[in-house]
Amino acid sequence: MENVTVVLNPASGSTGDEFRGQLENTLRKYSLRFEIQETTPEISGEDLALRAVANGACHLIACGGDGTVMSVINGLGKSTNTGRLVLSIVPGGTANLLATALNIPMEIEKAVQVAAEGRDLSIDLGRCNDKLFALGLGLGLTERLVSRASSEEKERLGKLAYVKAMLLEVGKRPSSFSFRLDDGAEQQQVGVAVVVANAGQIGNNLHFAPNAKMEDGLLDLCLLHQFRLRDVARLLLRALLGRLQEDRAVSFHQARKIEIRSTPPLDLQIDGEVVDMKTPLIAEVLPGALTVRVPMEAIS
Repeated sequence: MENVTVVLNPASGSTGDEFRGQLENTLRKYSLRFEIQETTPEISGEDLALRAVANGACHLIACGGDGTVMSVINGLGKSTNTGRLVLSIVPGGTANLLATALNIPMEIEKAVQVAAEGRDLSIDLGRCNDKLFALGLGLGLTERLVSRASSEEKERLGKLAYVKAMLLEVGKRPSSFSFRLDDGAEQQQVGVAVVVANAGQIGNNLHFAPNAKMEDGLLDLCLLHQFRLRDVARLLLRALLGRLQEDRAVSFHQARKIEIRSTPPLDLQIDGEVVDMKTPLIAEVLPGALTVRVPMEAIS
């Protein structure tokens, strides 16, 4: 019987008393000996993850949305424990982007089954200043999509809150960017959005960085040069088909370390959460930095 520490955010979009009761029953069904620790406004998932590892935990289950999951991951990243640590995810938020990228089911029972019976996979993480990320970071349009989609709208509209925010960004003027890949020369570009991607997919269908993989030891830099009304349908179709690299409005690069400057300085979102950082920034990959438990079938 495996000892598990569960980090639960009771304030996440789809968690609550019913969620917790079903979670506890399913954990018992799969013979997992567990302790549930709830986040509060004063105690974050990062705090609980650090505390759990200090107390000898080797398997953590993060229950909540992407913010909760990434808070736990940042706690694991700051731990000095060099032993075997495994992270499982039981989705409980609005978007659940990392869970989707890892093919983790949205249903509580199926997600707990993965935690109990799945396979362990080592994935890369990215680091920007003192923040870790699993999916990626964005600035320009991608940051504003996150900041414009308020918690209330996400609760009311779900993923449509991001569509509404996107339509408000059509036609915005581009910014000037400069970037350096590894030890290469500085390059100048103009664009409306920059993404540094560790994973290349949003949800089940949108392939915004078709070559990005969480196991390749690289980060992908994606630059959207323009976003006019006539671009929207074409970009969406190519993203759905996984052919965005063919579009003239987007350019892609890969590197282990990426330095970015912008005029003017721009705010950032990291893994779908707005953070208190601006450009300039340095993002670097940490190969194989996290072990996650995923379904037995291969990740697509």
